Amino acid sequence: MVGTNPAAGSKTTTIPTEILPVKVVMSNGITVTGSASKLKASPIFSNAAFTSGSTQLGDAMLRSALWSTVSASAPKWHLLLGAPKVLPTVTVKVPATDGTGFTFNGIPYANILYSWWTKKLQGIITAHNFSATTLPLILSGSTFLYIGSTSDCCVYGYHGSYNSASGHNTYAFSNWIAAGLVSNGNADVYTMSHEVSEWAADPFVNNVVPIWNQPAGRTCFSNLLEVGDPVEAMTKPWYAIKVGTVTYHPSDIAGLSWFSHASPSTQQNGLYSYKGYLKTPDTTC
Repeated sequence: MVGTNPAAGSKTTTIPTEILPVKVVMSNGITVTGSASKLKASPIFSNAAFTSGSTQLGDAMLRSALWSTVSASAPKWHLLLGAPKVLPTVTVKVPATDGTGFTFNGIPYANILYSWWTKKLQGIITAHNFSATTLPLILSGSTFLYIGSTSDCCVYGYHGSYNSASGHNTYAFSNWIAAGLVSNGNADVYTMSHEVSEWAADPFVNNVVPIWNQPAGRTCFSNLLEVGDPVEAMTKPWYAIKVGTVTYHPSDIAGLSWFSHASPSTQQNGLYSYKGYLKTPDTTC
């Protein structure tokens, strides 16, 4: 996990962060662009009133998940993202064979082949020569990735790691969904909240837990500590929270007790996810 062990006491860890906006241009002229200013203003970087404190979202999710230790031994423990450095926008042109642009109620969006996108994005990451001491957040607009065919859709984002000359790097890629585009209400910071929370809990994507299922989704889904995935198939995986007067829609996030089958839960308020959408520990698998 990212940060210090709260069992050792209160300490604040601040991670240098960079935002790389991506402008996606489809062959039919549809264009969508990630907005660094919107991300900076969101609870990913700006404090909001979470139950575990007025803080950033990623910090709030870990504090809630580790609450039995944080509340007893480390009330001032935090994992924060530093003020981000905004990098120049990268333009990605998607061939007609690898994606299509659409509009819905006047809102532009793009469906893109996952295998093409991941290869393209890895090239962009390599070209930027990021330091292993920073977290790059790569942000597109309303882009949706399909696997093989459009019937297997949609991947909103992902996080990962790779080795470089500077060490073991991590990163997160996320779309930013326009309001009203997705029928279940997923919008704005939903995907980035999912990916940043997963990065904090499992930065190298190798934290193994008992195999688990997605409630309302696929059974025996994974054996990794991917804290956003358990809720993503739910009818409503998000909740509303404000920064100032602006309302955002982050994802609910599974707690450690849900993965470990602990009963009772050691998470804040005895819940199994931050908002309590997960009612009981996973036992299906």
